Amino acid sequence: MIRAIIIEDEEFAVRRLKKLLQEIEEPVDIIAELKSIQQAVQWLLMNQCDLIFLDINLSDGNAFKIFEQVEIRTPIVFTTAYHEYALRAFEQYSIDYLLKPIAREKLKNSLLKFHNLKQSNTETANLQNIQELIGLMQNKPKRFMVSIGSKVKIIDSSEVAYFTSGSKMIFLHTFKGKRYSIDSSLKQLQLSLPIQEFFRVNRQYLINRKAIQDLQYYSATRVKVNLDPMPPEDVILAREKIGGFKKWLMG
Repeated sequence: MIRAIIIEDEEFAVRRLKKLLQEIEEPVDIIAELKSIQQAVQWLLMNQCDLIFLDINLSDGNAFKIFEQVEIRTPIVFTTAYHEYALRAFEQYSIDYLLKPIAREKLKNSLLKFHNLKQSNTETANLQNIQELIGLMQNKPKRFMVSIGSKVKIIDSSEVAYFTSGSKMIFLHTFKGKRYSIDSSLKQLQLSLPIQEFFRVNRQYLINRKAIQDLQYYSATRVKVNLDPMPPEDVILAREKIGGFKKWLMG
Protein backbone atom coordinates (compact mmCIF):
# COMPACT_ATOMS: atom_id res chain seq x y z
CA MET A 1 0.00 0.00 0.00
CA ILE A 2 1.33 3.43 -1.02
CA ARG A 3 0.88 6.03 1.71
CA ALA A 4 0.39 9.29 -0.15
CA ILE A 5 -0.59 12.87 0.53
CA ILE A 6 -2.25 15.44 -1.73
CA ILE A 7 -1.18 19.08 -1.53
CA GLU A 8 -3.88 20.87 -3.51
CA ASP A 9 -6.16 23.83 -2.77
CA GLU A 10 -8.89 23.03 -5.32
CA GLU A 11 -11.43 20.62 -3.85
CA PHE A 12 -12.59 19.50 -7.28
CA ALA A 13 -9.03 18.54 -8.24
CA VAL A 14 -8.64 16.54 -5.01
CA ARG A 15 -11.89 14.66 -5.63
CA ARG A 16 -10.92 13.90 -9.22
CA LEU A 17 -7.50 12.58 -8.27
CA LYS A 18 -8.94 10.33 -5.56
CA LYS A 19 -11.63 9.08 -7.95
CA LEU A 20 -9.02 8.22 -10.61
CA LEU A 21 -6.93 6.36 -8.06
CA GLN A 22 -9.98 4.26 -7.19
CA GLU A 23 -10.76 3.60 -10.86
CA ILE A 24 -7.29 2.32 -11.69
CA GLU A 25 -7.40 0.18 -8.54
CA GLU A 26 -3.96 1.26 -7.39
CA PRO A 27 -3.43 0.53 -3.67
CA VAL A 28 -2.95 4.15 -2.59
CA ASP A 29 -3.95 5.34 0.86
CA ILE A 30 -4.38 9.13 0.97
CA ILE A 31 -3.35 9.87 4.54
CA ALA A 32 -3.53 13.67 4.34
CA GLU A 33 -5.07 16.39 2.18
CA LEU A 34 -3.31 19.73 2.55
CA LYS A 35 -4.42 23.00 0.98
CA SER A 36 -1.57 25.45 1.53
CA ILE A 37 2.18 25.87 1.83
CA GLN A 38 1.81 26.46 5.55
CA GLN A 39 -0.20 23.28 6.12
CA ALA A 40 2.19 21.26 3.96
CA VAL A 41 5.28 22.48 5.80
CA GLN A 42 3.75 21.77 9.20
CA TRP A 43 2.67 18.28 8.16
CA LEU A 44 5.94 17.35 6.45
CA LEU A 45 8.01 18.47 9.42
CA MET A 46 6.15 16.01 11.65
CA ASN A 47 5.18 13.14 9.33
CA GLN A 48 6.36 10.93 6.50
CA CYS A 49 4.74 9.37 3.47
CA ASP A 50 5.70 7.38 0.38
CA LEU A 51 4.47 9.73 -2.35
CA ILE A 52 3.37 13.36 -2.71
CA PHE A 53 0.91 14.72 -5.25
CA LEU A 54 1.75 18.42 -5.34
CA ASP A 55 -0.06 21.27 -7.08
CA ILE A 56 2.47 23.88 -8.19
CA ASN A 57 0.36 26.95 -7.44
CA LEU A 58 -1.34 27.05 -4.06
CA SER A 59 -3.56 29.67 -2.46
CA ASP A 60 -0.66 31.11 -0.44
CA GLY A 61 2.02 31.01 -3.11
CA ASN A 62 4.28 28.88 -5.30
CA ALA A 63 4.70 25.32 -4.02
CA PHE A 64 8.47 25.49 -4.45
CA LYS A 65 8.50 27.55 -1.25
CA ILE A 66 7.84 24.29 0.59
CA PHE A 67 11.32 23.05 -0.35
CA GLU A 68 12.86 26.16 1.16
CA GLN A 69 11.53 25.12 4.58
CA VAL A 70 11.54 21.32 4.48
CA GLU A 71 14.07 18.83 3.13
CA ILE A 72 11.97 16.39 1.15
CA ARG A 73 13.29 13.02 0.00
CA THR A 74 9.89 11.68 -0.95
CA PRO A 75 9.09 11.11 -4.64
CA ILE A 76 6.81 13.83 -5.97
CA VAL A 77 4.28 13.96 -8.79
CA PHE A 78 3.65 17.59 -9.66
CA THR A 79 0.24 18.63 -10.95
CA THR A 80 -0.28 21.77 -12.99
CA ALA A 81 -2.87 23.45 -15.17
CA TYR A 82 -0.16 25.09 -17.27
CA HIS A 83 1.11 23.46 -20.44
CA GLU A 84 3.76 26.17 -20.56
CA TYR A 85 4.93 25.80 -16.96
CA ALA A 86 8.55 24.84 -17.67
CA LEU A 87 7.54 21.35 -18.77
CA ARG A 88 10.86 20.89 -20.55
CA ALA A 89 12.58 21.43 -17.23
CA PHE A 90 10.41 18.79 -15.56
CA GLU A 91 11.23 16.34 -18.31
CA GLN A 92 14.93 17.17 -18.21
CA TYR A 93 15.16 16.56 -14.48
CA SER A 94 12.98 13.43 -14.56
CA ILE A 95 10.37 14.82 -12.18
CA ASP A 96 6.97 13.55 -13.20
CA TYR A 97 4.05 15.91 -13.71
CA LEU A 98 0.36 15.62 -14.51
CA LEU A 99 -1.47 18.22 -16.56
CA LYS A 100 -4.93 19.12 -15.33
CA PRO A 101 -7.47 17.77 -15.92
CA ILE A 102 -5.56 14.64 -14.98
CA ALA A 103 -5.94 11.74 -17.40
CA ARG A 104 -6.30 8.20 -16.08
CA GLU A 105 -3.50 6.75 -18.23
CA LYS A 106 -1.12 9.55 -17.28
CA LEU A 107 -1.78 8.84 -13.61
CA LYS A 108 -1.12 5.15 -14.13
CA ASN A 109 2.19 5.98 -15.81
CA SER A 110 3.16 8.23 -12.91
CA LEU A 111 2.51 5.47 -10.41
CA LEU A 112 4.48 3.03 -12.55
CA LYS A 113 7.37 5.50 -12.52
CA PHE A 114 7.03 5.70 -8.73
CA HIS A 115 7.31 1.90 -8.40
CA ASN A 116 10.38 1.88 -10.65
CA LEU A 117 11.89 4.66 -8.55
CA LYS A 118 11.38 2.70 -5.34
CA GLN A 119 12.92 -0.41 -6.85
CA SER A 120 16.00 1.52 -7.99
CA ASN A 121 16.27 3.28 -4.62
CA THR A 122 16.98 6.73 -6.12
CA GLU A 123 15.11 9.00 -3.72
CA THR A 124 18.26 11.01 -3.03
CA ALA A 125 18.75 11.69 -6.73
CA ASN A 126 15.14 12.78 -6.88
CA LEU A 127 15.81 15.35 -4.14
CA GLN A 128 18.83 16.64 -6.02
CA ASN A 129 16.76 16.97 -9.17
CA ILE A 130 14.17 19.01 -7.29
CA GLN A 131 16.82 21.34 -5.91
CA GLU A 132 18.29 21.77 -9.39
CA LEU A 133 14.85 22.52 -10.75
CA ILE A 134 14.24 25.13 -8.06
CA GLY A 135 17.50 26.79 -8.99
CA LEU A 136 16.56 26.68 -12.65
CA MET A 137 13.22 28.33 -11.91
CA GLN A 138 14.68 31.02 -9.68
CA ASN A 139 17.90 31.97 -11.47
CA LYS A 140 16.64 33.31 -14.76
CA PRO A 141 18.45 35.44 -17.34
CA LYS A 142 16.85 38.87 -17.09
CA ARG A 143 18.45 40.84 -19.89
CA PHE A 144 17.80 41.07 -23.62
CA MET A 145 19.87 42.42 -26.48
CA VAL A 146 17.95 44.23 -29.22
CA SER A 147 19.30 45.77 -32.39
CA ILE A 148 18.70 49.44 -33.15
CA GLY A 149 20.32 50.17 -36.47
CA SER A 150 24.03 49.54 -36.02
CA LYS A 151 23.75 49.59 -32.22
CA VAL A 152 22.80 46.92 -29.70
CA LYS A 153 20.67 47.96 -26.71
CA ILE A 154 20.51 46.02 -23.44
CA ILE A 155 17.04 45.81 -21.89
CA ASP A 156 16.40 44.42 -18.43
CA SER A 157 13.32 42.25 -17.96
CA SER A 158 12.04 44.77 -15.39
CA GLU A 159 11.70 47.24 -18.29
CA VAL A 160 9.51 44.84 -20.30
CA ALA A 161 5.74 45.29 -20.07
CA TYR A 162 4.91 42.32 -22.31
CA PHE A 163 6.02 40.18 -25.21
CA THR A 164 3.80 39.60 -28.25
CA SER A 165 3.70 37.12 -31.08
CA GLY A 166 2.57 38.22 -34.53
CA SER A 167 3.50 38.11 -38.21
CA LYS A 168 5.86 35.22 -37.47
CA MET A 169 7.89 37.49 -35.19
CA ILE A 170 8.26 38.06 -31.44
CA PHE A 171 8.22 41.61 -30.12
CA LEU A 172 9.40 43.02 -26.81
CA HIS A 173 7.33 45.98 -25.55
CA THR A 174 8.78 48.25 -22.89
CA PHE A 175 6.97 50.31 -20.29
CA LYS A 176 8.16 53.39 -22.19
CA GLY A 177 6.11 52.35 -25.20
CA LYS A 178 9.00 51.10 -27.34
CA ARG A 179 8.78 47.93 -29.41
CA TYR A 180 11.68 45.75 -30.53
CA SER A 181 11.81 42.48 -32.44
CA ILE A 182 13.75 39.70 -30.74
CA ASP A 183 15.03 36.34 -31.85
CA SER A 184 13.10 33.99 -29.58
CA SER A 185 9.72 32.35 -29.08
CA LEU A 186 7.14 32.91 -26.37
CA LYS A 187 7.74 29.38 -25.10
CA GLN A 188 11.48 29.98 -24.84
CA LEU A 189 10.82 33.26 -23.05
CA GLN A 190 8.57 31.49 -20.55
CA LEU A 191 11.46 29.22 -19.63
CA SER A 192 13.92 32.09 -19.32
CA LEU A 193 11.91 34.55 -17.22
CA PRO A 194 10.98 34.55 -13.52
CA ILE A 195 7.69 32.67 -13.26
CA GLN A 196 6.51 34.96 -10.47
CA GLU A 197 6.84 38.01 -12.76
CA PHE A 198 5.61 36.88 -16.20
CA PHE A 199 2.50 34.95 -17.27
CA ARG A 200 1.43 33.58 -20.66
CA VAL A 201 -2.19 34.75 -20.88
CA ASN A 202 -2.83 33.38 -24.37
CA ARG A 203 -1.01 32.37 -27.55
CA GLN A 204 -0.04 35.94 -28.40
CA TYR A 205 0.84 37.57 -25.05
CA LEU A 206 3.36 36.95 -22.27
CA ILE A 207 2.84 39.76 -19.76
CA ASN A 208 4.65 41.34 -16.84
CA ARG A 209 2.67 41.45 -13.61
CA LYS A 210 3.48 45.17 -13.25
CA ALA A 211 1.87 45.97 -16.61
CA ILE A 212 -1.57 44.81 -15.44
CA GLN A 213 -3.92 47.71 -14.73
CA ASP A 214 -7.16 45.84 -14.12
CA LEU A 215 -9.36 43.02 -15.38
CA GLN A 216 -12.61 43.38 -17.28
CA TYR A 217 -15.08 40.52 -17.10
CA TYR A 218 -17.15 39.98 -20.25
CA SER A 219 -18.70 36.76 -19.00
CA ALA A 220 -17.90 33.79 -16.77
CA THR A 221 -15.47 32.52 -19.41
CA ARG A 222 -14.08 35.71 -20.99
CA VAL A 223 -11.74 38.09 -19.20
CA LYS A 224 -9.96 41.08 -20.74
CA VAL A 225 -6.61 42.03 -19.22
CA ASN A 226 -6.02 45.79 -19.45
CA LEU A 227 -2.34 46.63 -19.76
CA ASP A 228 -0.19 49.73 -19.55
CA PRO A 229 1.09 50.66 -22.03
CA MET A 230 -2.08 49.85 -23.96
CA PRO A 231 -1.57 47.14 -26.59
CA PRO A 232 -2.99 47.52 -30.13
CA GLU A 233 -5.62 44.85 -29.49
CA ASP A 234 -7.71 43.43 -26.66
CA VAL A 235 -5.80 40.94 -24.53
CA ILE A 236 -8.25 38.16 -23.71
CA LEU A 237 -7.29 35.64 -21.07
CA ALA A 238 -7.62 32.10 -22.39
CA ARG A 239 -10.52 30.36 -20.66
CA GLU A 240 -8.47 27.41 -19.44
CA LYS A 241 -5.97 29.80 -17.82
CA ILE A 242 -8.39 31.85 -15.69
CA GLY A 243 -7.96 29.80 -12.49
CA GLY A 244 -4.18 29.65 -12.75
CA PHE A 245 -3.96 33.34 -13.64
CA LYS A 246 -5.90 34.38 -10.54
CA LYS A 247 -3.62 32.30 -8.33
CA TRP A 248 -0.52 33.74 -10.01
CA LEU A 249 -1.82 37.28 -9.72
CA MET A 250 -2.49 36.92 -6.00
CA GLY A 251 0.68 34.95 -5.28
